[in-house]
Amino acid sequence: MRLVRNTLCAVFVIMALLAAFGVWVAYVSVWYQWQGVFGALIGLFTSPGFVIFPFIYWVVENSFPTGYFIMWGISVVFWGLAGLTYSDDDRT
Repeated sequence: MRLVRNTLCAVFVIMALLAAFGVWVAYVSVWYQWQGVFGALIGLFTSPGFVIFPFIYWVVENSFPTGYFIMWGISVVFWGLAGLTYSDDDRT
């Protein structure tokens, strides 16, 4: 049972990382579209954030970044599932 739980946890972590990577790629690509190479550098060396970047995007593009929040939410859900399935208990 421990092997199944740890495998499931690993799958959830991988899914969470892929969703978070998608958020980061979207963040860097938006900065690149706005500022070119300098924007790509800004995106590479800063964090996307949960509040500040979506608000800036909303003001600049005049559209709410729903895809950004959906991917962020998927990542959070998978991190939570990974935490629920993780077990380092040797008794089971």
